[in-house]
Amino acid sequence: MHTEEIRVEVAGQTLAAKQWGDSDKPAIIALHGWLDNAASYDLIAPQLNDFRVIALDFAGHGFSDHRPDGMRYHMLDNVDDAVGLADALELEDFILMGHSMGAGISTLLAGAFPERIKKLVLIEGIGTHTTPADRSAEVLRKAVKDMKRAGLSRKPIYDTEAEAIAARMQALGGISEAASKTLCSRGLYKAEEGYTWRSDPRVKMNSAIRLTEEMIDSYLKELIMPVLLITGNQSFFAASDMMPKRAEKVANIKHVLLDGNHHLHLEPETFQPVLQEILNFLST
Repeated sequence: MHTEEIRVEVAGQTLAAKQWGDSDKPAIIALHGWLDNAASYDLIAPQLNDFRVIALDFAGHGFSDHRPDGMRYHMLDNVDDAVGLADALELEDFILMGHSMGAGISTLLAGAFPERIKKLVLIEGIGTHTTPADRSAEVLRKAVKDMKRAGLSRKPIYDTEAEAIAARMQALGGISEAASKTLCSRGLYKAEEGYTWRSDPRVKMNSAIRLTEEMIDSYLKELIMPVLLITGNQSFFAASDMMPKRAEKVANIKHVLLDGNHHLHLEPETFQPVLQEILNFLST
């Protein structure tokens, strides 16, 4: 399948994306998880032969620009960027796919603009992390302290590429060496001192404000398009009933539990059933 790198300007920043397939095919915009990048879809996208897949690098990730100095990374700003990508590519409506943080952003985008989303594919995520309203002051206090420390934050330096790949394997529930290599192919670069991450250290800062569960409910009720939710039985989410409870609030959803961890769509041992579920869903 034809693959290319694309760049778009959104609100004065250059956002990068990796595209598979021809521009005359139905479009899928794919959104990755926190500290990942567009390579998150390297196994699935080439198999979606009847579609054009555009995987975005969120700001501060992959090859996209970092936010300007002094700015936080707000979750909702990513919705602006994803809509900006669609507008730049003149996509009035499209299929939306997201993993983890990208699934949360996809939920918000689809809830706010349901008329633009033909189908919604969510992998290991539906809605975003929430905080009760009575903890809002605590959330802001942590965020302000993070911002004060932002200038002191330094990226880790690894002597070898293998050390960086091993470090990435330990993050967020753990992934295989093969999955880590895929993400590092776009998320790692060689600096003078050694290997380090392309991602902006500020993406690790605490949010200044979070949505409440009641606010997430309002987005879920707006999901009028067909929705596929895929979760892994070895994910750190598996012990929680959060996603099934949220799924119950979506009118037209299919929730599938498959073997695999939080990155089951990127693991060589588990991505095939994920792909098959997506193909079945998109062909219906």
